[in-house]
Amino acid sequence: MPVCNVFTNPKFWKTFFLENQYSYDQIPDLTGKVAIVTGATGGLGYATVVALAAHGAHVFLACRSRDRAEVAIQQAQADILQLQFDHPSGHYPSSASSASAAEKGLATQSSQPYPFQSSTFKPKLEFLELELGQMDKARSAAEEFLAKGLPLHILVCNGGIKNRPFELTPDGYENHFGINHLGHFVFTTTLLDRIRQSGPARIVILASFAHEMPSSSNPIPFGLLRNPTTSQATLIRYGQSKLANVLFAKALTRRLADDQVWVNIAHPGCTDAQIHMAVDEMKDSRSFYAFSRLWLKTSYPVKEAALTQLFCATAQEVEGKNLRGRYFIPVANEMRPNPVSENIALQEELWTYSEQAARGEHGNKL
Repeated sequence: MPVCNVFTNPKFWKTFFLENQYSYDQIPDLTGKVAIVTGATGGLGYATVVALAAHGAHVFLACRSRDRAEVAIQQAQADILQLQFDHPSGHYPSSASSASAAEKGLATQSSQPYPFQSSTFKPKLEFLELELGQMDKARSAAEEFLAKGLPLHILVCNGGIKNRPFELTPDGYENHFGINHLGHFVFTTTLLDRIRQSGPARIVILASFAHEMPSSSNPIPFGLLRNPTTSQATLIRYGQSKLANVLFAKALTRRLADDQVWVNIAHPGCTDAQIHMAVDEMKDSRSFYAFSRLWLKTSYPVKEAALTQLFCATAQEVEGKNLRGRYFIPVANEMRPNPVSENIALQEELWTYSEQAARGEHGNKL
């Protein structure tokens, strides 16, 4: 496995000693921008929603559960105000920054946890039902958004699954590949004309260091993706789906080379929340618990980890330096991805396979 691309790369190790390359204070005023974030009700997706909305974007939370989305939207009202208070030098909509000095003074003295409560700023947050595990539903979600007649300036493909037991999606594909790649492929390509028309625009594809894991000789075993059983390890199957994300982003970048649409790839790093969740699941393993203590030293708080995808989604540098199809690791440091991902023939093979899957040409659904 070409994991050595990460661990032998000085750029990877330097990220532990360098200052972050992006901050919340650098996010521009996004008033008038429309964004969609998939997997938006928790973790990195939720942190991304809060940051985009705090800076004035109209954000759609694309996820399966309306109930969870409504809870997230309600919580976001307070977290947005908190973010604006924590980062007073940020570039917020004028109504968000117009709180009087008296209001700010009251906020700092108040026992209430969220300041700026009397601000006239009203975040724009909406639910968009999205089921990534079924391609027809992913397409329907995109069509529902298109029917609203809105532009789309920012698409953050953040949703997905990790290290799940093997099963096939209702469409008949290995679950990590089906949800992490195929669902986003259909959702994104259905929205693509609207994104082109809305330029300048951004598409952010979330990847992972795990995209380094698949074998370089057969990185994505297309012939096995619909098998009812598997001998592959869960991490390998997850890694294949993340490699597919990188390959998709590279192929998409090439197709948008002449458009005002910037596609980039973000690996946010491992978050402390993910580690605590893993510890809970492995609480009876003393060795894992000991390892997790070390692991936490290299993890990122969710709010900080989200800055890498926020850089790709909002940084003026992306357009200024014409950064297209680049791979960024925490926090907004560029690095070369798995060399396999640069294989144009493999990128095109995946694109063709994905188009065929979207048309139902690989066989019956389950």
